[in-house]
Amino acid sequence: MSEKPASDNLTFKLRHMEVFRAVMLTGSISAAAKMLYVSQPAVSKLITYIESRLALALFNRVNNRLVPTAEAHTLYREVERVYQAALQVNECALALAAGPSKPLRLCCSASLSTVVLPGALAELKRQLPALKIEWQATLISEMPQHLLSKKVDLAISALPVIHDHLHSQAFMRGHMVCLMPHGHPLAEKSAIDFHDLVREPLLMFRADGPFGRLIGAVAERAGVLLSSVLEFTNASEGVGLVKQGMGVTIIDEFVAHDSGLVVRPLKHDIRFDISFVYSKFEPLAEPAQRMMAVLREQAQKQGRGV
Repeated sequence: MSEKPASDNLTFKLRHMEVFRAVMLTGSISAAAKMLYVSQPAVSKLITYIESRLALALFNRVNNRLVPTAEAHTLYREVERVYQAALQVNECALALAAGPSKPLRLCCSASLSTVVLPGALAELKRQLPALKIEWQATLISEMPQHLLSKKVDLAISALPVIHDHLHSQAFMRGHMVCLMPHGHPLAEKSAIDFHDLVREPLLMFRADGPFGRLIGAVAERAGVLLSSVLEFTNASEGVGLVKQGMGVTIIDEFVAHDSGLVVRPLKHDIRFDISFVYSKFEPLAEPAQRMMAVLREQAQKQGRGV
């Protein structure tokens, strides 16, 4: 009678570790399912199976959230150690495959190029030191051409890109905020209403651009007509104008919080989904998939995952 492979005798396999780790990181079955790109029932079933095999409760169910037990925290420390070791093996293989002739080519929205992307790029280089990366900031309207002409492998867009030949996959959520100089009267408010801005010199995204249309649509639904004294194309230009004392503006929170100016939330919530965009005709190379995984985990850790 032949013996079973050693892997069949394992109570806690690598797949179990991956699912358990995802639930520990996200705190819920639904978020873990999104992180792993599997169904919620699949995650729930596997967690139940793990607890059954271990004869141990790993989570308490409280208000639709999974609260880890003390045993789960102890187990997580060991799982994380093994998981990171497994990643190193995978990363070694990826680094060998991603030789110097195969750079990862990226483009991103300008609003993400100084805050969201740098941390992810640094992490990817730590994981894959031999990987060459080429990246640039570009307009959302230009991303389809860059992708379909194969100038870039992956785009990270501040807004979804609707195109018949492209996948657009949201992974991170952001909000628009109001930005103003220090000492501005509106800085005394905890949140800014659109009506507060009617009497202010307002600097706005171009009305025909993606963010301009987004802000305009929300303001219109609120019954407020916002007029701009000067328009700009990307958020960093708006920051420069505010620093020159030309007025206040509405921009994304990522650039705003890195500006050194006063940031206040809007009473009318304007949210946007940051998305991966890539061709439907070309399979994503491993380095591009790794970049997506790094950004997705970064979003989850910040509580901004979609």
